[in-house]
Amino acid sequence: MNAFKLIGFSFLSFFLLFFSSCSKMKYDIEPGTGGVFQSMKIKVNVRPRDSNKVQNFKIILKYDQTKDKMLFLSPLNQVYGILVVQGENALLVNTKKKKYWNGPFHLILEEMWGTDMDFRYDEFKQLLVDGLIPEEKLQNRSIRVSVDKFPNSEKPERLKIITPDVTVKLKISDHITENGSIRFDVNIKGMTQAENIAELLE
Repeated sequence: MNAFKLIGFSFLSFFLLFFSSCSKMKYDIEPGTGGVFQSMKIKVNVRPRDSNKVQNFKIILKYDQTKDKMLFLSPLNQVYGILVVQGENALLVNTKKKKYWNGPFHLILEEMWGTDMDFRYDEFKQLLVDGLIPEEKLQNRSIRVSVDKFPNSEKPERLKIITPDVTVKLKISDHITENGSIRFDVNIKGMTQAENIAELLE
């Protein structure tokens, strides 16, 4: 499995492409518009059970009261993916393949990890933002989740998710409130709608 398929993040995934370099991320924000949004950075380490090869990448998560947006960056800070979520509806775009997929968020995590996680997006977000583990969803599933919080804080600093297929470690930083508004729209003109998520993750 490659890094794109292993994430999630998953992971997240969960899911994904928009800009060509980290320097262009500033155009994803519209400052001075009177709005407020939250943002955080996540370093992700993915180790497949059937391989010793470790994959590392970064996630920039930005969200307001209406939608959420994840940018997936390579170790060289190149943005290679984008996921936009509103409620449980997710838009996953792969510009290199010029394809996109739209559907329920939990299917993205299941496809990426090969595990029946059945995490709703709000559950996944609460895990990332507040360190809340969806205990009921983990019952009778071969999935283990652990959370280490920042000193003197209830916010998660490190997360570990272990499934039968992969072990995912996440380190969270720069959880801040910012002024401005987020551009959630993604230009899919000229792209083809994929029949399934696998087409985007191959």
